[in-house]
This record gives sequence, structure tokens and C-alpha cells, in this order.
Amino acid sequence: MIVGVDNIPEFNQKIGRNALCPCGSKKKFKHCHGHHSNPPETNIYAASSKVRVMNAKGECYSPSDMHYDCTRGTINAHTVSRSGSLGAIQRDGHVYSYDLRLEAIQKNGAALTPVSTGWKTASTFPGFCGFHDKHLFMPLEDQPFIGSREQCFLIAYRSVARELHAKATSAKQTKLRLAYAGKSAIARSNIATFNKGVELGLRDSQRHKSRYDNVLTKKDWSQVKGVLVEFDNVFPIQCASGVFPEADFFGREVQRLGWGNDTPDALTFSSFAADGKSYFLLCWLLDSDASCVPFAAAISEIERDALPAVLASYILQVTENCHFAPAWYDALTDDGKLWCREQSISGHFYGNLPPPIKNCAVPFFGGINVKNIVHI
Repeated sequence: MIVGVDNIPEFNQKIGRNALCPCGSKKKFKHCHGHHSNPPETNIYAASSKVRVMNAKGECYSPSDMHYDCTRGTINAHTVSRSGSLGAIQRDGHVYSYDLRLEAIQKNGAALTPVSTGWKTASTFPGFCGFHDKHLFMPLEDQPFIGSREQCFLIAYRSVARELHAKATSAKQTKLRLAYAGKSAIARSNIATFNKGVELGLRDSQRHKSRYDNVLTKKDWSQVKGVLVEFDNVFPIQCASGVFPEADFFGREVQRLGWGNDTPDALTFSSFAADGKSYFLLCWLLDSDASCVPFAAAISEIERDALPAVLASYILQVTENCHFAPAWYDALTDDGKLWCREQSISGHFYGNLPPPIKNCAVPFFGGINVKNIVHI
């Protein structure tokens, strides 16, 4: 489907000069980052701390009709299962996850760098209360994985909730980004465009989350579509994420995102382990068939011996919620680690890469073969 129009609408949100500066200095904006001639230099560590505080505020993303069951507060819920998935790749209780602190990203030239992370905290977000984190996912966590539509939906639901949380917290940072843009007209224009994209992304994520909530409350698994790839060995990168897909693994357009009121099709993807097996799942709802069916169909065009590497390239290019097996990552050559780094900056104006089919690195995924592909 083609979404929206080509022209970017003006984003008019401004910071009042007498309002407190979003940086947290407790000064008025006009005396801080809004100063007409001498704004303070941006302190990357203070900015990073401010962002982390914003990200830590969560809510239970269970359907609103179920909130009467909520226990007080939220917990750090795993988007990638701790015992099944992270447990399959951990070493001495740790996995490698991206360091998402602003100062680390700046230091590494916008590339994301894997660092050792305790497997109990990796992949978590404050997205569910204790009751719903346990009870919503019981058919997935407490039963053998058989690849049912219900189980695949629950894997996707975690990704949808996590993406909504990420966009909601990014939306809260709108004025902070404007403040740090300074007086540069170009910088402020770029930030305004970025903020408008965040606004639309949040709107569209809320719409899709509502659709997923409807499926969950009605248990209407007939709305669930997907492709499940089973490997014969543990896939070394575990992830959970969601996107509005624009192009498939070959770089062919499946939908065009724009700035209008239409809602783009949405797709979730996850790599995970369960019951001693390892999987990659694409999942979507029936109303996103127009883009997701051709996207998923591209899998059948990829040679099976190259598929693990192609999927890895795609994962690393489009999500930061990635968790690496330390044994696999440490065994990579310098070229292998460089390949991972290059994938992580895809999408930046200086980091555009060829599509995954042309940028996969098959030798780095030796010993991992596709055992089965099931259409859900």
C-alpha cells in the first residue's frame, strides 16, 4: 500500500521562552538552551541521564479491558524470553547487548557496540505489571512451543508493546531534542522533521496496538499470519522488534511511508529459542497482508544455506533490541565484528547499506542451517 503524501508538514511545537528548560537545569528556557547569544554547551552525560529517566517510566501495556487485574507498578519485563532464549546463548549469566547510552553511541561514531550484560536485565522494558507479565504469556512460557497461532501472536504482542513504549518515550523527548538543537536553523529543521516522524510513528503504533489488543481479548487467532523458520542449531542473535516494512530482503519496495493520515502495515520479527530449538518468526495481522505477504514471500527466494546470514543482516540493520551469544561474538574475526558494526549504522545518512541479500556474511554463520519453514 502507498501511504500518505510526499510533502513533510511543518512541525510547530515550540518551547515557551519562560518555560523551564527541558534539559533539567531548572532555569527558564530563555536563560538556558534558548539563550539568544550564549546557550550552554550540551552535556552528553546529563542528556543521557535525562533520557534514561524518561525511558524508565512505564505502564502495563495489557489491553485496557484487563487493567482491573493489574498489580501495582510495572516490572522490567523481558521482550526476549530470559529462560528460553537468553538462557540458550548466555555465558556465565551474561549476553552481549547494545550499549544504548548517548555517550557510548557518540563515542562509537553512531555505531552500536555490544557489551556484556546480565541476562536477567537484557531485553527488558517497563511494559507490564507482574500479574499480566505472567498470566498473559502463560500459553507461551508454561507450555511446550508448538508454533501455534496463539503462541506466535504472544511473541509478536511483546514486540508490539515494546515498540509502543519506545515510541511513547521518544515522544516525551520532543522538547528536549528541540532544546539541544540550539540556534542552527538546519539543526532545528532536522529535529522538527524527526519529531514529526516520532509523532506519526507513535500514532500508528497506538493504532496497531489497539488491533492486537482486540485480537487478544477476543482470542481471535484467525487474524494471525506469519512465517516460522526453524534452525538446526542455536541462532546466535536473539531479538524482538516491530517495523513498518518498506522493502524486503532484496530491497524491493513493499510499501511507501509518508506523512498522511493512513496507517502503514506493520510487521513483527523475533529470533528466539524454545525447548532446545531455535527459531526466527515473522508475524503480522490479517489487515497488514498487503505489505507483509510479499515481504515474507521473499524468504522462499533465498537459498537456504544463506538464509541465516540474510536474517541476521536484516535484524542488525533494523533493530537495536539485539542480544548476542558471547561465545559466537568473541569468536568472530575483526572482519566479522566490523560487519556487525556496519549493520548497526544502516539507515544513517552516512551508513546506508545494500539490502540484506547483498550484504549477508554467510561464513560467520557456519554450522547453522535451516531445518524447516512453516507458514502460519
